[in-house]
Amino acid sequence: MILDAKLICPKCGCESPFKAFQAPEEIMEITRLSARFGKNWPWTEEYLHCFRSSLDRPLKPGRMKMILEELLGFIDQAGFNIDKHWYTIRPDAIFAATKYVAQTNKTGFKNHNYLKKVAIDFNLKMIQKDEKEQDTRAREAMKRDPKGPERIKDLMGRLGDGEIGRYTEGRRQ
Repeated sequence: MILDAKLICPKCGCESPFKAFQAPEEIMEITRLSARFGKNWPWTEEYLHCFRSSLDRPLKPGRMKMILEELLGFIDQAGFNIDKHWYTIRPDAIFAATKYVAQTNKTGFKNHNYLKKVAIDFNLKMIQKDEKEQDTRAREAMKRDPKGPERIKDLMGRLGDGEIGRYTEGRRQ
């Protein structure tokens, strides 16, 4: 069988069984999950370090996989429950919160509650920023054109001259 085969290192010539080169399924799943984070993966990886019990102890692959699946669940569902309330959160707010929490360099997290609270705050700020931009765009659209009255008089003059009327009469025939 393939698992019983011996592989020979081309550099040193050492023989090792094929089983020694197989990665656990959890590690393979972590690499698949990491691809779903795209450009946000570096900060997500840093966020994972917050779940270590101390700086010198790494996370186990099973725990890492579980954390990543939960985080992807927040992003896919565009929200999460906290204190028995559902919060709808934008994915970009979750990614921004992940980056912020990762930069704090805290350790010993047991759950995502700190990330959730930061994400709620970031989402609120993003919504307020979007509303402010929308209001400014609406104000810009409503600003009065200083040459507007002149244009209206010109248009009315053309209507009176029959210039526009001739065009519309030609279309009716």
